[in-house]
Amino acid sequence: MIQSPVSAPPLPGLRPTLWLLWLSAALILAYWLSYFGAGSVQASQAACYHLFERNFPLPDGFVALCAVLAALQLRRRRAAGLLWALLCAGGLCFLGLIDISYNLWNDMYRLRTAQMAGEALINLACLGMALWLSQRCWRWRRLLLQ
Repeated sequence: MIQSPVSAPPLPGLRPTLWLLWLSAALILAYWLSYFGAGSVQASQAACYHLFERNFPLPDGFVALCAVLAALQLRRRRAAGLLWALLCAGGLCFLGLIDISYNLWNDMYRLRTAQMAGEALINLACLGMALWLSQRCWRWRRLLLQ
């Protein structure tokens, strides 16, 4: 039996999840506007850092799009929200881990700057959001796939 979003059972923790999805998409956009605009988020001026970072607007954009689509679909209690949320979670996990790997291999964490502290915070936020979203999806799977 297909339930309408109005009659569907509530999804525990939906409101904070929607808020975090919208926030993630907005912060990704803000990061790249700052990176290519004022440059205030750039942790280094090394050429290899910029070559590495310039590979990320497309995958970051995909993750932001997944976050927006997940928020829209989950708000309507649609099963497609599960798909978009899981894609977002996987993308965030990958982005966080690839950044951490680069930063460890290139001793970036030893830089004691506000920009590097911001990078470390972004790395932790990506992994934290990926775990949160994965846990929410697992918890909601039966409710959304009824």
